[in-house]
Amino acid sequence: MRRVLRRLVIVAATTATLVAVASPAQAALSVRALWNMNSVPSMVDGAGGDNNGTTRNVTLSGGAYRFNGSNAIATAPDRPNLDPGSANVRLSARISFTQVPTNGQTFDIVRKGYATTSGGDYKIELRRSSAGQAVAACEFVDSRGRVAVQGTVGLQGRGFVTVTCTKTSRGLSLTAGGQTRTVARTFGSISNAAPVYIGAKGDGTDWYPGLMDWVKIEIG
Repeated sequence: MRRVLRRLVIVAATTATLVAVASPAQAALSVRALWNMNSVPSMVDGAGGDNNGTTRNVTLSGGAYRFNGSNAIATAPDRPNLDPGSANVRLSARISFTQVPTNGQTFDIVRKGYATTSGGDYKIELRRSSAGQAVAACEFVDSRGRVAVQGTVGLQGRGFVTVTCTKTSRGLSLTAGGQTRTVARTFGSISNAAPVYIGAKGDGTDWYPGLMDWVKIEIG
């Protein structure tokens, strides 16, 4: 009986050690920018103010930003702490909208850089699915090329929903509308000199028509 109890104590201690080792890795992801979207024309970064931005033609609606789908955009300048390099990245946004993109159209939620930008890019956008629904998509371009993952759950008309894109060294995952989809991929580095665009692509296209409650960028 004593031998059995001793084994149980050893197993419990080993488990506790594993948990203790795992915790710092999970806590390493830090918030680099958190835009709560409750002021205009300034877009205040609630994660320390390092990444304050500005808005154009954005209005406030019930404590959230309203993007008109034609010329409203928010921008934060390029800063080194928004470039992940080879570190993990989590992008998330809380949005509410009713319009579905037309064929070939997308609505940008948040992005840093374009697919052709030197150093790569990352973004969340809304696309039109083959079923005619507005679905979320994540896209990252690094030194190895482009990788994307797209959901299948229609998000339009559901009220506020949270979309999360997570990149690790092993793959990219998207969580939205109660669904998580993952693509396995070994990632390289992402680091560019581009600003962050929210609600549009930044080149006069991909205008988002709807509300946005907050956007967050975490890296670590």
